[in-house]
Amino acid sequence: MKYNMELDFSNYQDKNLLKIIKKIDDLCLKEAFKSNKVSFLYKNISDNTIMSFNPDICFYAASTIKILICLMIIEKVEKKELNMTDKILITMSDLKQDTGIIKYQKEDTYYTLEELLRLTIVESDNTSYLKLVNILGKKNIKKYGKKIKAKHTFEGKDLFGITSSNDMLIYLEQIKKYIDSNNKYSNLFKEWLSNPKEKLIKDKSINNKNYIRKYGSYDIAYHEVGYVEDENPYYLIILTQLNKKNYKEKFINELASLITNFHNYIKRIISLFFIFAYILTRGDKFVL
Repeated sequence: MKYNMELDFSNYQDKNLLKIIKKIDDLCLKEAFKSNKVSFLYKNISDNTIMSFNPDICFYAASTIKILICLMIIEKVEKKELNMTDKILITMSDLKQDTGIIKYQKEDTYYTLEELLRLTIVESDNTSYLKLVNILGKKNIKKYGKKIKAKHTFEGKDLFGITSSNDMLIYLEQIKKYIDSNNKYSNLFKEWLSNPKEKLIKDKSINNKNYIRKYGSYDIAYHEVGYVEDENPYYLIILTQLNKKNYKEKFINELASLITNFHNYIKRIISLFFIFAYILTRGDKFVL
């Protein structure tokens, strides 16, 4: 497991923190010993604390890649290259199965671009997603991925491709940057990502904080990626090949809960560190 902090706490041996780290490590290694691929990446946005397991390992992206496609479309709307009110025809031959609700339409139907974006995020609709991909073009999507330094955007035989925790972090950083910019559609994009119809990680696993997220579930792929809003917000990315395991939900929520506990402990330690540093500058006594 990789672990990096900008602040050096090498002399701070908090037994409870070390216990949490060991539980996280053991949980992931248990799956590795069973030849089950899992990966996670945690990054504290405030202080750049990073903890990860297999962050470079590639997985089938499944529906997690939809967040990047929607971001690209919204950026084109902001540049006035597209309009949210643009009408796009979905014919009966366009319909894709698996996730989504457009597949239930009874006749050729027009949807606005805004409707397709919402359905792609909230309903994880495959038909709307593939229409958005067609608007952008595969070459442009791959080019965009390279521009933002992602390694594996749209690699593979289909229109979902492969991804890694590191690549997902890059996508999410772009999404957070857009949402924080308070542009015309920032709040709408955040609302969609905050309120999907399906959540793999339960709210209680992240202390009921708002999780700007997207899940992906297909064949053996079972993922959820996003960032948690907190006084010290953090990225939480979990990728697995556990979709056919009966304990998949237990695993992803146990891991998310342990990472949240880790985050809260780090937050406490950093607070104590700065309190201690402040008191030392004043020459006061410091008692834990």
